[in-house]
Amino acid sequence: MGEAGRLEALERAVEGTLAEASLQFDGDEAVLRVEGSLAVTTAWFLGVGGGGVALLLAGALLSLTGLPDEARWALAPGAVLVTLVCAFVLLLRFTPIAGLWSDLELRFAERQMVHRRTRIPFGELRPEHLVWKNGRFFRRLYVRHPALRKQLAGFFGSEERQAAEFQRRLWELIRAPGALAPGGGSGLTPVQRWIIAAGAPYGAVNGFRVDRLGTGPGGAAAADRRAAHELLQRPWGAYDLEQLLGAVNWLVQDGHRADFTQDARLAARSPAAQEEYGTLLREVDGLIARDRLEPPFVERLIELVRVRYGDEGGSYARLVPSLLRDEPGADASEEGAELAQFLHQLFNDRNHAAEELHRLKALTDPTLRANVGRFLIWDYGRALMLYRWGHMVGWLTEEYCWERMLPLAIDIQRRYTSWQDMATCYLQGRLLWSGGGGKAQAEYERLIEELATDPRSPWNLVPWDLDLTRDWP
Repeated sequence: MGEAGRLEALERAVEGTLAEASLQFDGDEAVLRVEGSLAVTTAWFLGVGGGGVALLLAGALLSLTGLPDEARWALAPGAVLVTLVCAFVLLLRFTPIAGLWSDLELRFAERQMVHRRTRIPFGELRPEHLVWKNGRFFRRLYVRHPALRKQLAGFFGSEERQAAEFQRRLWELIRAPGALAPGGGSGLTPVQRWIIAAGAPYGAVNGFRVDRLGTGPGGAAAADRRAAHELLQRPWGAYDLEQLLGAVNWLVQDGHRADFTQDARLAARSPAAQEEYGTLLREVDGLIARDRLEPPFVERLIELVRVRYGDEGGSYARLVPSLLRDEPGADASEEGAELAQFLHQLFNDRNHAAEELHRLKALTDPTLRANVGRFLIWDYGRALMLYRWGHMVGWLTEEYCWERMLPLAIDIQRRYTSWQDMATCYLQGRLLWSGGGGKAQAEYERLIEELATDPRSPWNLVPWDLDLTRDWP
């Protein structure tokens, strides 16, 4: 869909909603104007006007019950409030007073957001800059950028579907030419393009361009560096180079695919065994949540571990006390390291138990369970992006990144047959990791579809079977 078509779709998304009155679409100039007057005063009109009407009704009721003096105390202020609202509406409609509020403009041809003297290139905007504020009756979408804080649109609470559609289509317009732009001045070789393309889903879903290793051009560079710093720190917990490389090594060596494999083994057991594991997991998780870690808890945890690892459960269960006491070398063995990871997730991630139960439910599907050994891309795709972020924040040189990303790309190419095959496994891995998908799964699916169909996408610019031999100086 072209830019004009996307702008028309955005206009259709708000037809008949509260937001329609405050948004002006100029298809010829490719501009969306947000009229600040209506956007700011809608809630004020309704609140003050509603209060005035309520006072008038109360006064009328008091008057009918034979309390005229008391009625005047309600009728007089009610009439004043309603008169003020009506007068202000007339002023907005028939005088230039609306011009006192500066309009916010999204200029899609110029690729920038403009308010008075503030200009924000679209390349500096990230999904997290579009923020919803929900009240009892209204949903308001704000742009919260360091240089600008402004309301974009307001919807009634009953217009949740239209509000979500508006945000989705607006972000498509903001990011459309940027994230999937072909090369421009990025200067990547074909093999380098292939490497970036392998990590494209995780990069695109976080708002980063997929045609370069480092930051975007111009004003986008500072925004990319800030976003990279924030993402490395949360959720990855990487505040320095050592922590970053530790996260990458974990993804490459084990990653979440190790959990998927173990969950697949659990899902292949009898319904009775699965039920026993689920019951123990809920019980232990509840005890941790209530901070009830006295000796009976340890016994239940040991039983949980024994059931989790089946035939090998005894050897794992014997490691639980030493790991809880954090004894040196307790996690030195392969079993100890795997169990330490499970215990860390159980104690520190309050959603882990629920997500694991969702994974077990999803893995009852034999087709998905049979594919569980092919989810390496879910870990490798994120490892590639961590290298990119490390370069953006200045921790890693370009050469260091390419040298370590190339072997990952070769391994990815060896395990899958096409971009689509890789994407399918990526989406399945994301589904299992999230414990059911959640709302973000739809966004991943949409981006995968865009990467597969957009002619500017690296998946359509670089052949899958490219010879991945170093081709840069």
